[in-house]
Amino acid sequence: MLGLPAATVAAWPLQAQVAEQALAPARIDARDIYYLGETPRMTIAGLQPNEQIGVHLFRVVDRWLSDGSGGWRPEPTPMHGWARFRADAAGRVDLSTAIPEDGTSKAVGPVTLFWSARRSTDPLLNDQSFARSGIALRDDNTHVLRVTRATAIIAEHRFRINAERADMTRVEINSPQLSGYFAAPVGARRAPVIIHLHGSEGGSAAKARDIAQRYAEAGFATLAITYFAWSYEANGLAVPGEHRNIPVELLDRARMWLRQRPEADTGRIALVGNSKGGEFAMVGAASYPWVRAAVGCVPSDVVWEGYGATSWNGEVPTNLPTAGTYSSWSWQGRPLAYIPTYADRRDGFLDNTDRYDRARAEFVEAARAARIPIERTRARLYLIGGERDRTWSSGAMTRSLVNAMDAAGKGDRVESLISPTGGHFLCGDGLYPHRAWQEDSSSPYAPDIDAQGQAEFAAHEGKITFLKRVLSPARR
Repeated sequence: MLGLPAATVAAWPLQAQVAEQALAPARIDARDIYYLGETPRMTIAGLQPNEQIGVHLFRVVDRWLSDGSGGWRPEPTPMHGWARFRADAAGRVDLSTAIPEDGTSKAVGPVTLFWSARRSTDPLLNDQSFARSGIALRDDNTHVLRVTRATAIIAEHRFRINAERADMTRVEINSPQLSGYFAAPVGARRAPVIIHLHGSEGGSAAKARDIAQRYAEAGFATLAITYFAWSYEANGLAVPGEHRNIPVELLDRARMWLRQRPEADTGRIALVGNSKGGEFAMVGAASYPWVRAAVGCVPSDVVWEGYGATSWNGEVPTNLPTAGTYSSWSWQGRPLAYIPTYADRRDGFLDNTDRYDRARAEFVEAARAARIPIERTRARLYLIGGERDRTWSSGAMTRSLVNAMDAAGKGDRVESLISPTGGHFLCGDGLYPHRAWQEDSSSPYAPDIDAQGQAEFAAHEGKITFLKRVLSPARR
């Protein structure tokens, strides 16, 4: 059991029929460790030409479930992704380019086995249960890759993803003026800069440290800002505990801090924001001429009401802010115009998208005033949206931003990826198995988890390529 406490370990049962190994084992060419921000690239060799094999990827993630008394408990959940491949003429299968003939997904790509993984109890995995014999893992990013020939296991490799590089530059920041985490590649001098903006999940020191290193791995000097944090994650951070009137000037404070870092070229700055952070990135791009590029992943085209200040006791709100004072963002001490969203109320709506869409339809004049004038930006934009987003209508809002740029004669300065069947979870790197907690649905309006996984990885590759191109020294 790898010497781990039993409570944290999830194990697959032993099965006697897999004890006999095939006579000709394969070889897995892969590293033992992949760092934060890296895409694992793996190849299987030593096969017969045109041989058919199974490739299985196992990991454990903790699902947080109610403990029945108002709290939460972790449930270690085994995940299993697999595919059937055919070896090429040299007896090799490159997992980045090979075409799956069957499996948890038939999509081509290096991370398909990661995002397509299902809970091991999924009925679609019943006939593959032989492959998971005797594996014991916990939620620490350790994976096991196995290769099977018929029902025999012919190769196995254990590896870990999302490790930290010991020699990467890392600086934690925690002051009333600025909180976050800075990371840069070792030895970097005047590298292109990313200012990263989290979403409504709130920030934390751990999250900022993680995301800064992911972009630093790609070659960027990255400052991940924490602009508010929920109380259970704040841990002494000098940031608000609610998302209310966050000053847009925080972005310029970040730029001034970065000017003191020899690793950072502040003439080449991009804002990268996810969800609510995408809204922040669009506001910042429209406000500051020094922003060279902006990435909005499932962003908004308008400013919305803030959240976190109001609570409800049945039909009665408490701590209700004065109308007009509860914006998400402020400029020069004054709240930006915003669309009210029923003061944090959640009851009475189909889902969060319904709540936002109803508010937009009801408060028409406020919606006009709250539009982000993105056409004022000097930046180049990369926008990502999902047409089946059930958090808010990111597909429609992404199209609105594109249309505003195009109407202003700046259509050549915006690129977009809108997934027709993807949901809100398009901002990662494709390594997380969303079926750990998302459920498949037959509804034509629910996100297609497979399509979302493909789109998430495509969006990740697209935004990194975009940022490297637009922030290159040649484009000064």
